[in-house]
Amino acid sequence: MKAQDQKYLQIVQELSEDRGLSQRDLFLRLNMAQGLVNRYLKRLAQKGWIKLTTAPPKRMLYLLTSKGLSEKTRLTYDFVAFTYKLFREAHRNASNKLSALARTHRARSVVFYGAEPVAEVAAMSLSENKLKLIAVADEDLKDADFQDLKVVGIDALDDLDYDAILFCKHSRKDDRILLKLLATKGRVVNLFE
Repeated sequence: MKAQDQKYLQIVQELSEDRGLSQRDLFLRLNMAQGLVNRYLKRLAQKGWIKLTTAPPKRMLYLLTSKGLSEKTRLTYDFVAFTYKLFREAHRNASNKLSALARTHRARSVVFYGAEPVAEVAAMSLSENKLKLIAVADEDLKDADFQDLKVVGIDALDDLDYDAILFCKHSRKDDRILLKLLATKGRVVNLFE
């Protein structure tokens, strides 16, 4: 799904949930720049998805049209299909990484670094690969819940017995943590490589 279509969907979703929103209401709710919201609203009006009405003086309200409602349904379907495809790819990738750990490296117990949605997807592949999740570490989410475990910091891994770490975070700021894990904690497999 194109990024532009995702923005359109966000806007028409807001307009379908709350009648007569102003441009200001939309950019505050969507956490988007006002100029960007303005550009999208103009495009949506040109397409006939929304109509403009005046309310109190000098204030424009945006209403979803029947064509906009129909397009919202189509975009929602596209979004669900796109998300499902991403989920299947993430599950397949995680399953392949965990299978390689179990088969090639004879791993039986793993730690995840990263308590994010992709780790939850990876956790679905543990039992099929006869792997046990010992802990979930994440410096940003210490003490949060992840399935039936409490998220711990990296230093807590020193006291645990595990065969490998599956790195489940994907942002540039986590590169230094990945390097630290590689240098100090043993076998680390990056889910995103």
